[in-house]
Amino acid sequence: MFSIFNRKRRYNDLSWMAVDMHTHVLPGLDDGSTSVADSTAMITRMHQLGIVQFYGTPHVQQDIYPNDNEAILSAYRQLEDVPVLKNIYIDYAAEYTVEQAFLQQISHTADSLLPLAGRYILIGMSYVSESPDIVAVINALTQKGYTPMLANVERYVYYHQDMSPLKKFKDLGCLLQVGLLSCYGYYGSKEKQVVKSLLDQGLIDLLATDIHYERHVKAIEHFVGKQDLSTYFAAKIKNKTLFLANQGIDA
Repeated sequence: MFSIFNRKRRYNDLSWMAVDMHTHVLPGLDDGSTSVADSTAMITRMHQLGIVQFYGTPHVQQDIYPNDNEAILSAYRQLEDVPVLKNIYIDYAAEYTVEQAFLQQISHTADSLLPLAGRYILIGMSYVSESPDIVAVINALTQKGYTPMLANVERYVYYHQDMSPLKKFKDLGCLLQVGLLSCYGYYGSKEKQVVKSLLDQGLIDLLATDIHYERHVKAIEHFVGKQDLSTYFAAKIKNKTLFLANQGIDA
């Protein structure tokens, strides 16, 4: 798939990506960072790789990660007090699990949602079974004036043989995000192949690291040193146009 031998290398970092719109770097909220120290280490190392803007997007899932806006804001404010992070743009949002509880929140208290810049809402599902509420959630969000973004679409195994549902989601107004690590084969050859297929079909809108742990950062540092993906993605993803420009930050 993405071979280091078939394209001339332009970048030795991720400055072409600039914005990481899906991370789990807010401390103590979910299966990501467990401490301010962990968060600081991950953010500073990714910043050294050329990422200039980060969104912490912790899971919000009723029974497993019942994070509310107050808890997310509190975790974010812990990072505001870290001196080494003062000059790095960090913001917060949420990654909402597609489930009945979320559908009810959209219907009754949509203004309580935590979007990325503008009105972009990150959503996700189980990797092994599709949520029966996915179409209803996409429709409900768009009707409320939000743009849904479906996270890590290459890892949903139930779409590996038939990607037509993903095309339908895009037709309904949902953006599709793939994970950087999958592009390198970190999660397996099948996920890597699916990214290639999605890219060939013009279905990818956004790229993110989805970093949870130090080992994710270490893997990205390793792969970036070996391969430049900018030729494949830089002109196709909307990370900069949707988020960086809105904040008035130069890449």
